Amino acid sequence: MLLYMIHAPDIPEPDPNIPILPHWIMDGRAAQTLENAGFAAGSALALLHAVLNDPHLQVPTKLLTGKFALKAVVRCLRLDRRGENEASVLDAYLLTKPGDAMGPGGDMLAFWTKASSIKIGPQGWQNRFMPLIPEHMRNDVYGWLDFERDGSGSQSPVAAATDLLQKCFEAYPRDEVVAFLLADIRMAHELRWPTLFPFMAQHLTAKHLRGSRDELLLDAHLAVATVAQNAVRLSYDLARRSARLRAIAPKLRAKGSDAALVLFLSEVAVSPSSMLAARIKGTDVPMTGRAARRFCDRLVELGVIKELTGRSTFRLYGVSG
Repeated sequence: MLLYMIHAPDIPEPDPNIPILPHWIMDGRAAQTLENAGFAAGSALALLHAVLNDPHLQVPTKLLTGKFALKAVVRCLRLDRRGENEASVLDAYLLTKPGDAMGPGGDMLAFWTKASSIKIGPQGWQNRFMPLIPEHMRNDVYGWLDFERDGSGSQSPVAAATDLLQKCFEAYPRDEVVAFLLADIRMAHELRWPTLFPFMAQHLTAKHLRGSRDELLLDAHLAVATVAQNAVRLSYDLARRSARLRAIAPKLRAKGSDAALVLFLSEVAVSPSSMLAARIKGTDVPMTGRAARRFCDRLVELGVIKELTGRSTFRLYGVSG
């Protein structure tokens, strides 16, 4: 009964329309030159780097990356003229029985989820990406990922990523998704980030890839500037929401509640039946199906998570943002 008396702290909701950077940086008209676009991308990346490394904010980076990976999945599916939305992709990925085919949407989310979890460095890290690369591309891709030997260390992160993006697309024009992946790997490596962040696939299309090098470089800078600023906005939002979860954690009495809360701060959506029961994902902590459903319902009542589907069965829950 005590659980129903707990109230989450009153944390104001952010206005997602308030620009994080001043308009003279992010104004769309001002950024239509490579110089201005490069300045906007660099400014947004610097701000994002500072936000992600701010110990006071405690941004749930795995959750942030997962949300942007989901957006990248939807955009990548459009390359094959598939109209899945985020909800249908999550259903395919989370609700498909083990051993059954997840379909294109589920497979694409599995691809980006795995890719965004791979550590970039130390030596030999390229091998970790090879299972994600089509077999006919692996020899070339492995060489392209040897950044210490490619002689492009003097370029900016976006320029280096764009060159690799274009090189891959020219060699394998039917494998746009791999080209986006390689560009994001290069970006992360140049920025000294431990894992990739899905920048390019969120905004660039096959049409952009067919343009000239200068056109693609401009489009890539604009994509990075937009995605990075959106990531900063979402980082602040998720930091506030994760603070709500941490604030109520000491008062929860359900067995396994600490491990379950960690899961909500790592996953875009949580299925009580497969990710909390019979053991909480990634742990040895047991939880019954009934306890998992009651736990999620209580967190909804406390205002710290939301039910994402609107269904009465096969429900999914997550930290909204």
